[in-house]
Amino acid sequence: MTLKSELPEDLQTADIPVSQIPFDAQTKLPTDLVSQLPEDLKTGGTSVTDWARGASEAQSQTQLPTDAQTGDIPASQLPDELQTETGETAKTGETGVTRTVKEDTRSVLSTIRDAIPTDQRTVTVAGDKLLQPFEKFPGAEIDDEGKVIFNDASIGRVAEGDPADLAGHVIDAEGNIVNERGSIIGKAELNTIVAEELLKDTIDYGVLKGATVNKAGNLVNDKGEAIGRVVSGILKHLVGRKANEKGEIWNDSGKVIGQAEPIPETEREGLSEPAPFEDFPGAVVESDGNVYFNGEIVGRLIEGDPKKLKGKKVDDEGDVLDRSGNTIGKAERWEPEPEPEPEPEEEVVIDKSILAGKRVNKAGNVVDTNGTIFGRIVEGDVKRLVGRMCDKDGNVRSESGDIIGKAELVPEGEREGFKEGPFAELPGCTVNKEGHVVTPGGDIVGRLIEGNPKVLFGRAVDEDGDILDRNGNLLGKAERWEPEPEPEVEKKVGPMEGRKVNRKGEVVDEDGNIIGKLTTGELSICAGKEIDGDGDVVDSKGRTVGHCSLIEDIPEPEVEEPQEDPNEVKAREQAEADRKLAQSLGAVIEQGLDRMRPICKMITGKIEKAERTPKEELDEEQLVKDVKPLIEEGGKILSELNGSVRALDPDGRIQRNAKHKSGTREATPEEHHLADVLKELTGAITETVEGAKRKIEDMPHAKKELNPLWGLLTEPLGQILAAVGLLLAGVLNLVGRLLGGLGLGGIVDGLLGTLGLNRVLDGLGLGSLTTALRGGKKK
Repeated sequence: MTLKSELPEDLQTADIPVSQIPFDAQTKLPTDLVSQLPEDLKTGGTSVTDWARGASEAQSQTQLPTDAQTGDIPASQLPDELQTETGETAKTGETGVTRTVKEDTRSVLSTIRDAIPTDQRTVTVAGDKLLQPFEKFPGAEIDDEGKVIFNDASIGRVAEGDPADLAGHVIDAEGNIVNERGSIIGKAELNTIVAEELLKDTIDYGVLKGATVNKAGNLVNDKGEAIGRVVSGILKHLVGRKANEKGEIWNDSGKVIGQAEPIPETEREGLSEPAPFEDFPGAVVESDGNVYFNGEIVGRLIEGDPKKLKGKKVDDEGDVLDRSGNTIGKAERWEPEPEPEPEPEEEVVIDKSILAGKRVNKAGNVVDTNGTIFGRIVEGDVKRLVGRMCDKDGNVRSESGDIIGKAELVPEGEREGFKEGPFAELPGCTVNKEGHVVTPGGDIVGRLIEGNPKVLFGRAVDEDGDILDRNGNLLGKAERWEPEPEPEVEKKVGPMEGRKVNRKGEVVDEDGNIIGKLTTGELSICAGKEIDGDGDVVDSKGRTVGHCSLIEDIPEPEVEEPQEDPNEVKAREQAEADRKLAQSLGAVIEQGLDRMRPICKMITGKIEKAERTPKEELDEEQLVKDVKPLIEEGGKILSELNGSVRALDPDGRIQRNAKHKSGTREATPEEHHLADVLKELTGAITETVEGAKRKIEDMPHAKKELNPLWGLLTEPLGQILAAVGLLLAGVLNLVGRLLGGLGLGGIVDGLLGTLGLNRVLDGLGLGSLTTALRGGKKK
């Protein structure tokens, strides 16, 4: 049976001083402890009790001050006769052999300096603590007085263990006293003077505490500075882990898996200075000699020809290399000087006293009692600030006086806030036939103030009250308006209420005067029945069985009026229909005129510009390319307009009633307006066409290409004139007179003649119409 097997599992460790074994565990030791020791240790003659006593004394000795433990007394405090002694005679482990041990400070320090070369005196520390105090004293031994002897000089003493038992044993670098089997049997420490001397040349491992291992194998502090390097361990297992004050790197289970050492200050400077272009990978040289990265100048060439090196890449160190890796140029970091920043303006103190007493509303504005905006919230939660008051500095405070928000002034021009249109809160409003603006629910909320209700019927009204077409052009204007509610008429008590119908179907008052008669219902049923407030005759169950009317409400027999002549009625109806038709035509043609004006203006402008251009500089092909699309677009608009005019005659009234419309009756205002619009449309198109023809007469290519296209404008115009003439012959007479005043009557006649429409109109009995368009001249 071995010694360890007699101990509990938590105490089965090698070489534990008995004094450190708990008392209850000591009782479990074998009685004959010596018999359990190896043969080479049985002759020591030391009992367990003596061993424990020696350990206890050593332990108590370590609690003394350092200078008391080592026994070192400064030389200045020794008697003169003792200061001259350089040592004492000490006994070693060998009997009868003595040697002189130097203990005075001067001799000890001299021994250390002589024994340790200057280039090998550096030791490792953690802060001000030596990590391996005896590293530089190999072969140091313990004498029988517990002193640590190195080269005949006393450099320390035993701190733990019995000096008599430890004499002659070896001390490792960390100060552990070990036996022949390598087990720790005691502890030694350096004298204060020796330790201080060693601390003069140190490598402080304490700077590594908390440093993190990066992928380059360096240990960096929280500032990103490399302060150490890994000297042992597998790097990929160490990345991201931290070191302790001894440079040890631990894994998660507490095992040391790596060792690091501090980097000397001289090397740190090299690591802290990055390569000039390391942050600009792929930077290239351009022909101006600058080095660009992502379009920005980051350096400039200082060696080499910029033109030859254009496009070459610059490595981290600023070298420009060829494909073989040879240096063919050199660059340095350089950036153009930034423009000088403008001097900061002095902060202007803004007087916010006007905000005092104003309150915050739900929109985050600071307003007075009238709702005028004086400021707006710039800090704080508006929901928490609603209803709170600002002070003279624009602060919004809580009940406890804490600032929970801040406001700023708004310019005077913004104090009215955002102006909302009259219909802002009424989306989806449209115009009805009566010219009222109604909501989707049919409520009247406005009325037209500009525009024709029939033309604008169904169109949307925006929040400002504007009615627009699809192109955003203004067609009409509306305002907020609501019809006045009809005054409530108090229901009067009817004079017949509560009275009864007599057998003659009459209703009489108290004086027997007849005030009403039965006008509805059977007399046999209604006789004797009571009359309610509405004049209804009701039975006993409240059912209406008849109705009585007051004498004054019973109408007199109608006198037959003489019947009106059917021809006059027909003529009046026809005149009204013509008025409405002229009104509709005027609105449609006016829209077409608005679209054609800019087309005509652009055609005229481009041809006039070409006319002013010298012939040698004139590009007729470009003129054709510019004008042709405009002519085609104008023809498309006029064709659509012609279709709209034709659509106003869905039942073919043109052919049936054309002859009846050739009279010379007075034109209505609507027909005058229609004639004026037709005059504008006809004049604009004919002047554009004829003027263009004259101007391109000397431009053979343009004339050849454009002259055939004028029909795209004139043909739809002639068809529109003909359609209007057939519908309203008197209107075209007005148009002819208006155009005659402008000298354009002959042009229009030419249009009708080209289209063959003059013969059609003459055949329908409208010869006077074509005469009017020719300015009143017969052919």
